[in-house]
Amino acid sequence: MVAEHGLPETLILNGEQRIRKIAEQFGMDYLGVTVSRDTTLQMTPRGDLETVWGTDRVPDEAVVFVTEMPRLYSLPVGAGRDRSSRERVVIAELDRERGAAVISLPALGPSPRRRLGNFIATVVSALNDSSTEPFERTRGLLVVRDGDTEYVLATSNFGRIRLTAGMVRGNRPWRLIPTLTGMTAAAAAAASFGIFFSTIWSMANALSPWRLAAISILSMILASLWLIVNNRLWQRTADTPRQRARLYNTATVCTVAFSAVVLYAGLFIATLIAAMTVIDETFLSSQLGFQAGLNNYLQLAWLATSMGIFAGALGSSADSHDDVLRATYGYRERLRRRASESATRGEMSESR
Repeated sequence: MVAEHGLPETLILNGEQRIRKIAEQFGMDYLGVTVSRDTTLQMTPRGDLETVWGTDRVPDEAVVFVTEMPRLYSLPVGAGRDRSSRERVVIAELDRERGAAVISLPALGPSPRRRLGNFIATVVSALNDSSTEPFERTRGLLVVRDGDTEYVLATSNFGRIRLTAGMVRGNRPWRLIPTLTGMTAAAAAAASFGIFFSTIWSMANALSPWRLAAISILSMILASLWLIVNNRLWQRTADTPRQRARLYNTATVCTVAFSAVVLYAGLFIATLIAAMTVIDETFLSSQLGFQAGLNNYLQLAWLATSMGIFAGALGSSADSHDDVLRATYGYRERLRRRASESATRGEMSESR
């Protein structure tokens, strides 16, 4: 097994016992796992496998590479069971000449642990028997041969949704709060403003739940837009093919939006606790002119959090671009974006 650094490495190392049983099931010995930090898999399918394993095959050895990189393949119109020319999601690539296979982890969805084990077993079976029958028996899969490489494709549109969800899972957006200290500090400071100023108390209790909900949604949308635009997270079609750019941008929007929701939820809980600790119920009642209760604290925390979340996005400007990438993308996607930015800067330098 060869695994990229990040989520593939974690899943493979945690599932080594199962992989060992899969190898024994096919009369093979499990030789262990190698973690690769530098492999990028940006070449053609045949070149990808040569990049990882070289040109010579070791007799009686099967190598399975697990990558975070999403893979797409343009299926010709009318090929197999598919009648569309739209690019299809590649779940795996097999090169029998080298006894090697690549599994794209994002294509397995947001909960890949169980599916990865099952797919490794299917891949090993296909390499061991030199047959694609294990894949052909599975509904929703299509095997297409192109040169020495066999592509295992997801034929349904749900495969693209699963791929996007898998990319978001690999990006681990819940790391936003501990990583982006500038954003978190600005959000907390703005939310604290709402706790200590009685004008915000009155405003929060004057607003209806529908209006508070609209404000919170608007704040998360604006925060997400600011993070994407200010940190150059949007993939341009000038740099990337349209279908792939659309895929990357969809995953980016979902990742950043999820990050904003996580930050909002964490900030709301912290603000509510702070408000109930700092503001005495009797004093709050005297300021509002009626008997205050838990509902009033909730409304106050709701409005204060909405104020804080957008201020936090502005505060992300104090965080480095690398910190933003680390908080919103997995290891593999960060490498791809750095390489893309380096190539763009190189082209601009040459044009000058």
